[in-house]
Amino acid sequence: MLYQSPITVLFIGICVIVWFLINMNGREDLVQKYALIPWYVRQGQWYRIFTVGLIHIQIYHLVMNMYSLYNLGSFLEPFLGHFKFLVILVLSIIGGSLMVIYFGKRETTTVGISGGLYGLLGAYIILLWRAGLFTVPSIRYSIIQVLVVNALISLMPNVSLLGHLGGMLVGLLLGFLLI
Repeated sequence: MLYQSPITVLFIGICVIVWFLINMNGREDLVQKYALIPWYVRQGQWYRIFTVGLIHIQIYHLVMNMYSLYNLGSFLEPFLGHFKFLVILVLSIIGGSLMVIYFGKRETTTVGISGGLYGLLGAYIILLWRAGLFTVPSIRYSIIQVLVVNALISLMPNVSLLGHLGGMLVGLLLGFLLI
């Protein structure tokens, strides 16, 4: 895994370290400094559109996202190559952030790599479609299941529907362009 998916491992490592800094080292200030808060981005703190992806507050959020990143990354990164994988992940995080900034409430605080994960999922769907695998009923059914579950997650309270949607749109677009 480490050799074939170093970008995946790097992002998992950074997210885990940041979680430990916030939760075990009393650095709650990192959330306020680096989370996505649209009002601060509009004041010039543009770095937040990326750093949002490195911050997770609750352990279940971290574990769920890192598990998803591991699963998507361990397949997509070796297949796409490190550079394309990194481009899709980072631009999907940014795309999710921009959707929150332009269509969300200005005081909303958003954290997590979910926009990037939804982008990877979008690219994965394009990959399956381009490979002609949507004609296989079991694969088509599995993808529909994943999409329904993720749509339901996106509709839960305190979950960034806009961040997920923005990431997915960027991932679909980049999937068309890069795969």
